[in-house]
Amino acid sequence: MVLQDRSFVGENELSYLSDGMGSMMTRMQGFKGDHLLVNGKPATVEEVQATAYRLRILNGSNARIYKLVWSDGRPVTVIGTGGGLLEAPEERPYVILSPAQRVDLWVSFEGDRQGTQIQLINEPHPAGGMMGGGMMMGGMMGASDNMPDIPTPLLTLVVNGSPGKAAPALPDQLSSDLAFLPRPDNSTKIRPFRLSMKMMQGFGINDRQFEGATVADDEVVSLGATEIWEFFNDTMMPHPMHVHGLQFMVISRRNASARFAQQFQAGIVDTGLHDTVLVLPGERVRISLTFKDFKGLYLYHCHNMEHEDNGMMRYYEVRKP
Repeated sequence: MVLQDRSFVGENELSYLSDGMGSMMTRMQGFKGDHLLVNGKPATVEEVQATAYRLRILNGSNARIYKLVWSDGRPVTVIGTGGGLLEAPEERPYVILSPAQRVDLWVSFEGDRQGTQIQLINEPHPAGGMMGGGMMMGGMMGASDNMPDIPTPLLTLVVNGSPGKAAPALPDQLSSDLAFLPRPDNSTKIRPFRLSMKMMQGFGINDRQFEGATVADDEVVSLGATEIWEFFNDTMMPHPMHVHGLQFMVISRRNASARFAQQFQAGIVDTGLHDTVLVLPGERVRISLTFKDFKGLYLYHCHNMEHEDNGMMRYYEVRKP
């Protein structure tokens, strides 16, 4: 399932930027469409049997962060992320999915009667509008999200028929691979990255913007090394930070804006392996990376498309020690 938001005009032509202030808001906040699509279709309805399913979901939106819940209140059972299966299933009240992130959900309809309808819902949250739903520039710039501030169905699943045999039980252990990954210790190098924004100048990382293949001295890493990267979000907007060339583990979070933490914390899946991590306003997120395979140039950037296009993207280089 690929989740995207799009806007349309006329006879269903795709629409991106409007004139004037709308263009400015889109460049600052990131594009937010007024229609939510699943695999390119609105208001998707699918039939399911009374058995268990694995849903593999990708956030393919420019900037929208989804807060996914089941309409009947059943827990959201997470079994995998972008890097593969978790060590064990996790039940959560909702799941947060930022641009480029993937999640694997397990859901069983074995106890549901034929004709039952269960919806996967996107719930509204504080990242829906400009600067997290607030106002800026003395009220000149308001929320850029055209979606109504109500829960929006993404997918309706209709139970129709029963399976030939019962679905196997969800195992208590899904994977043991993570136990063999390198782990940081007290001697591990910590590399800081400050995420910033300057009005009318765009976004930056450590006060730098994209400069082609230019690499600063503190963006050079050693082949085979394990490091801790700390992303500090010194802006008022969330940033899904994406690192090319590898998968990493999220090892800690602290100091997120209380308003965002209250709405997001229970649904952020940090276990497992990732290549994109959501960093909330004010937050410091540490990830553990091992540069084990190849030397060369790799990008790291915010996966909000408008943020990366406005400077929040850089190269790092892996060199032989």
